[in-house]
Amino acid sequence: MSFVLLLGAVTMSAQGSGVKISAKYKKGDNMLYRATTVTNIQGKTINMVGDTRYVVTKASPDGYTIASTLEKMQTDAAKDDLVGRMMNITSEGLKGIKIILTTDADGKVTGIQNLEEVKEKSKAYVDNVFEELFAELPTDDKFISADQLKATAMEQLSEENILNAMNVNPTPFTLNGMTISTGTENWSEDASGMKMKNQYTLLAPDASKIKVASKLEMSKDDFKKYIISQVKKIMPQQAEMIEQNIDMVMDSGAFKIDKTQTADYEFGTNGWMKTITYSTTNEINGQPSDIKAKLELIESNR
Repeated sequence: MSFVLLLGAVTMSAQGSGVKISAKYKKGDNMLYRATTVTNIQGKTINMVGDTRYVVTKASPDGYTIASTLEKMQTDAAKDDLVGRMMNITSEGLKGIKIILTTDADGKVTGIQNLEEVKEKSKAYVDNVFEELFAELPTDDKFISADQLKATAMEQLSEENILNAMNVNPTPFTLNGMTISTGTENWSEDASGMKMKNQYTLLAPDASKIKVASKLEMSKDDFKKYIISQVKKIMPQQAEMIEQNIDMVMDSGAFKIDKTQTADYEFGTNGWMKTITYSTTNEINGQPSDIKAKLELIESNR
């Protein structure tokens, strides 16, 4: 029985309590996804295209082992565009590197078998590209050192951050392990500490199509922690001053953040995600930005 048909059978008898999303992958599954992203930020439009292949190398009642490889990453961000290059610098560093993911029985990603190997292979790229990028920047733009830039990029390669990216951002594994019905709500927190309230809607009776609407919801204390952590990363020399005056900074309205996101997930009949289309809108201190993206299964062996 296919994953979608199985979901349909469950939906008929358990609509009130929700449908559990439990992947039914098979050893040997070989799936290639293409992510197309258009980002508008600071008056610039940046296009990115990336292809990621997932191969199931082990399948058991306890879970799966999946080899993930970023095969292609292209962007039209200018070489001297710090914002544009920073957006995908970590991804570029992972290109061609195999990441061995482990999951639970439902297909939720729970670990990385070869984390140290991934870090080691990525570090050489990150070191080289940041030295080159930093050297090309005008002196006035060097508000942060090359070493600080490198540290920020490498921080994204911690196991916690990679797992967070797999399970919080829209990916083929995001919904795995969840029990969903129309009106289901939960909260998620990304690696930077931003907390989103998510509301789910079943768009098809068999749960093959699901919409998720998300909005930033953080208390004043949450925002304080977020601001201090970000300042420590990008302007550590200012961190102590900001921390001592955080209440004044908050009350002044100097830091205002808003974020919303909608994501539409569609499963294929092979049990894998077929497409994810999502749109994210951010506004930080009155400066808007938005991301429109589509993740599409472009190659499958079943």
